Amino acid sequence: MTQTAVPIPVQPFRPQPFGLAQAAYRSQQAVGQQVAELERRRLASELHDGAIQEVLAAGLAIDSCLADVAAGSPLRARLEDAKRLTALALRRLRSSLQSLREGANAADEELPDLLRRLVTRHPAGRLDVSVEVAGPPAPLPPAVRWSLFHVASECVFNAAVHGGARRAAIRLSYGREGVALCVADDGRGKLTTLRKIIRGEVPGMGGGYHTGLADIAARAEEMGWALRADRSDLGGIAIRVLLPGPYRGEMQGEEHG
Repeated sequence: MTQTAVPIPVQPFRPQPFGLAQAAYRSQQAVGQQVAELERRRLASELHDGAIQEVLAAGLAIDSCLADVAAGSPLRARLEDAKRLTALALRRLRSSLQSLREGANAADEELPDLLRRLVTRHPAGRLDVSVEVAGPPAPLPPAVRWSLFHVASECVFNAAVHGGARRAAIRLSYGREGVALCVADDGRGKLTTLRKIIRGEVPGMGGGYHTGLADIAARAEEMGWALRADRSDLGGIAIRVLLPGPYRGEMQGEEHG
């Protein structure tokens, strides 16, 4: 039996126009970015409504127990250590939440650009916020940039919500001695109280001023920075952070995206 080969027509290769291929690639990128953004929002929501609230509740429960334990008791020392660890966990969770809310592209932004976000996107309602940068900007590790951004954000929020400020000036200075960040306001903050909070003399993890400033003070101590509160030239409070050179702040075992 003879088999006859049937020729199969060969379709000539027609490359897709470059413009269409480029449009398809951009469309795929946009879809990928949208999916990533939705996932970030989902994780941020779960973090805010779940883990952060649970850790905060644990800290309040520890405070309640501390109130019933006599000073000098071995149990009190263990509770204070648990409180410290809980506060550290809470700060790191809030830091992660902020990173999720800001988005992945923010990791490459330098500190002056991060601070300028607070001019139009600060969480304190109507407040005149300005950013002043002195000296040639120097690159800082991601953990340092984000920590300083969180310090400035918390100070701006506190100035408006708790201090009743109408104006806040964020001043960033680069020099041979290191990096200095100052947030000055024209509010009605009580300097004596703020200094006590920064020194850890005001007990409790309660909401409001106490939590935010206590977090800032603890973070500065962990990073090896100097932190102080003074009266500002605007008539309110000035919170100052100094990073001695060479720049410090990369905490062992911690990464910050």
